[in-house]
Amino acid sequence: MNMISFLRVIWARKTVLLITIALTVLAAIAVKMILPPQYQATASVIVDFKQPDNVTGVMLSPQLMPGYVATQVDVLASHNVALKVVDDLKLTQDQQLRQQFADEAKGQGNIRDWLAELLLKDLTITPSRESNLIDVSYKSTDAESAMIIANAFVKAYIQTNLELQTGPATQANKWYESQLNELRTHLITAQKKLSDYQQSKGIVVVDEKLDVESARLANTASQLSLAQGQTFDSTSRNSRSGDQLSDVINNPVIQSLKTELAKGEAKLDQLSRSVGKNHPDYLRAHAEVDALRSQLAQETRSAQQSVNTTMRVAQQREADLRNSLAAQKEKLLALKQNRDAGAVLVQDVESAQKAYDMALQRSTETRMASQTNQTNITLLNPATMPTQQSSKGMAVVVILALFMGTFLGLMFTLVAEIMDRRIRTETDLTDILGLPVLVTLNASKPIKTKGLSGLLNRPKPMLN
Repeated sequence: MNMISFLRVIWARKTVLLITIALTVLAAIAVKMILPPQYQATASVIVDFKQPDNVTGVMLSPQLMPGYVATQVDVLASHNVALKVVDDLKLTQDQQLRQQFADEAKGQGNIRDWLAELLLKDLTITPSRESNLIDVSYKSTDAESAMIIANAFVKAYIQTNLELQTGPATQANKWYESQLNELRTHLITAQKKLSDYQQSKGIVVVDEKLDVESARLANTASQLSLAQGQTFDSTSRNSRSGDQLSDVINNPVIQSLKTELAKGEAKLDQLSRSVGKNHPDYLRAHAEVDALRSQLAQETRSAQQSVNTTMRVAQQREADLRNSLAAQKEKLLALKQNRDAGAVLVQDVESAQKAYDMALQRSTETRMASQTNQTNITLLNPATMPTQQSSKGMAVVVILALFMGTFLGLMFTLVAEIMDRRIRTETDLTDILGLPVLVTLNASKPIKTKGLSGLLNRPKPMLN
């Protein structure tokens, strides 16, 4: 259907259109005159979500702010808030409302819930798009009632918001209080185990004692190394004997005796060639040489014995130091074992102390949160008694009815045309039959003439 066909349909069925518009306007005027006037009271509250929490000091993340405002709107329009309004205004004691409940609900359900749902029907919550302001509007046929109920909703909303903060905090505080007793007992038990262990092992300061014993072990090991060197040196010296012994070679007494012995032997050799072996001088020189040889042998044995004594002393010292080093190692290992066992107990005490401190902190925070009477909701503008009707005026109603009636009239016109289809243009004929239009007969009024001339001059159909 093109525009020409559409306009022809409207013109052909203009009666339906006009009647529909007229009925709609008349119905709107009647409804406007029958219904009582409506009054709307509005209160404004500010949701300060940028303020940090009063107890924890934590601020709301900016990414969560849109969701937070939407949540506050849902809380405002919740059944719980409406129940508080019912209780605050004592609406259940109103005889008119009780009779209305009895008529509509037939005694089914609770009158508080019925009144709450009834209040929510006329409640409008409008959050601001560019600020954290929320308007709470209530519409009623009575201006004062609209003001009272709007303010009651704001009051109930603030109370509900406060309960939502203190309720979970109170439950959490009870749980933390119960956990504190258990954690305190666990901490005392861990501390007692550590104290008993330290007393049984005689541990005062484990780390300092371990450092002293470690230094002592290192000193003993150093002394053992020196003793081993001395033992090796004395053993090496003792492996030689006689004149090859360094103590003999470096002994000045022995060297002096060797010199005197060489001189005595030279003198004895000279006397044997000059005076003979039976001469008193030869015999006296021979006795001196024998005495020197005896003294030299005695000094050499003394030097050898000194070397042997030094080697035994060095070996004994090395053995003592080795035993002392082994004992010190065992002592140090035992001390480390005690320290490791004590470290486990110390770690148990620290863990128990940390858990107790955290629980104590959270218990304090939740107790303060459960007792707070501050909320981030602030009443900016309380609702006042409206002086003008919120419902639209008669002119506006008529204009809206005209638009609505026109729309409905067009709809009814099209429905009537579909139910009673007519051919109004060539296009309709082509669409229905699916054949091209060959001839169009234009309708014309007949010309009234008398006689034969009139019969001959009558108009002929025109072919297009």
